[in-house]
Amino acid sequence: MKMTATNDRISPERWTVAALIAVLAALIAAVAGVAFGASLRVSLPVALLLGLNSCAWVARRLPREWDGARRAHTAWSILFLVVALAALARTAGVAWFMADATHPQASVYWFDRFYKAHSCYSGYWRAAEVARAGAVNLYDTAHYNGWIDRRFQIDEFLYVPQFLILPRIGLALGGDFYKIRAAWFAFEAALVAAATLALCRWIGGAAGRRAALLWAALWLSSPILATLQIGNYQVAALALSMLAMVAFERDRPALGGALLAVAAFKLFPALLCLYLAAARRWRAVGWTIAFSLLYCAVAYLWIGGQPFVAFLHYDLPRVVSGDAWPFLADPRVTAINDSIPGLVLKLKALGVQGMTRSLENIVGWVWTFIVVILALLAGRRGPQLSRLERTCCWLSLLTLAAFRNRFMPDMYGLVAPIWLWTFIAAAALTAAARSTWRNAIWLAVAWVALSAVLPFHGIPFAGNTRLIVSTVSQLIAIGLCLWILLRYFDRPQEMNTGTLEMTAQPEAKLSV
Repeated sequence: MKMTATNDRISPERWTVAALIAVLAALIAAVAGVAFGASLRVSLPVALLLGLNSCAWVARRLPREWDGARRAHTAWSILFLVVALAALARTAGVAWFMADATHPQASVYWFDRFYKAHSCYSGYWRAAEVARAGAVNLYDTAHYNGWIDRRFQIDEFLYVPQFLILPRIGLALGGDFYKIRAAWFAFEAALVAAATLALCRWIGGAAGRRAALLWAALWLSSPILATLQIGNYQVAALALSMLAMVAFERDRPALGGALLAVAAFKLFPALLCLYLAAARRWRAVGWTIAFSLLYCAVAYLWIGGQPFVAFLHYDLPRVVSGDAWPFLADPRVTAINDSIPGLVLKLKALGVQGMTRSLENIVGWVWTFIVVILALLAGRRGPQLSRLERTCCWLSLLTLAAFRNRFMPDMYGLVAPIWLWTFIAAAALTAAARSTWRNAIWLAVAWVALSAVLPFHGIPFAGNTRLIVSTVSQLIAIGLCLWILLRYFDRPQEMNTGTLEMTAQPEAKLSV
């Protein structure tokens, strides 16, 4: 993404975009200020003042190609401004709820009891407390019964032991649940913003500039805001994975390995190691493994060996067998489960015979084999792909790997697909100037489908309507990812090296 000189005249377009970015950054910073003890009445004005004061600095570094857009592309400029303002308004509501839990009316789905009371971070926080207390088995479900101040139902902890490093840092700094919850929101939101910017800069060209403008549509989407609100690690794992891959591309294997190893606390990003191995990026693989071992050692020395024993002998068997998710029998949960094994439960809910847990396991392992093969083939083709194509390839692999889990609710299962949509949309709007409005209609339909996070309450769904809507969204996401990957494998393999020097082209293209 081409940057401007520092002494040019700043256009109204760049002033506008810079101001919108400053407001988004201020909302995130204001919640972070609450995490460190400031009241929202203080942190928000200070953050807004600092953000707006930096507008000139930001505007000077935005692409000069945006100058004059309000005259050359008036309709598109108005559409961008409307979407951006809507995204900021919706983000402001979530930020308010994250800074002050007494305002659930500002949450993503203020009418839904589940979304107002659910916090994935509650499970991380409780696990860190239980580990600090020296519990023999911190994965015991008895530790996760009850509520926090009758506001948030405590979620169960199902992650690897080294994940506890993250919430234990919050406890070590002396924060209570509400302060750490606010800090966690700011941390994940900042990661998403940083990863989006890093990808757009690395892609460059017209596609990179358009992807940067589509941040508004990304932030407006329910998967992003709902996942940030509930605090699930999915969004951070995806952002860290993409930052890691950009670091590898920029020949910073140590930084990339450190980031990817943290992302792999969620397990599914580890699939990118197969991609890297197939691309013969051995330094990247080596640094990732080294940092993974380092984090295990840190967790073992800090937290002790009991969590590792409990994970191997108690939690892992429950995850593999499916006993960790007894609520999957609930039809409402079945309906919004975007996992590949979950399709078996959906068919069962529709009355199809023979849909057993054994079949779920078989489907899960078959899908694992398919995703592994796709990762290896994508890694082999990686050197021939443009930067934009590689970005789409990584997000597709991450989506398909995440869907391998037995339970993948739509709220964070659709985070990677809607992010993938951002770059596909940028390519489509860059490639076909004569059909941009037709493309825009199709892209808008895809955005709606990939943003379809269905609430549990407040919206009546008759019969299997909820299941059908969710499944259509799920299949669109899977089909989009498979389309992205499979179309690359038909290309002749002109070069088979371990480097990525072929794709230094200024315009990263993706034919659509």
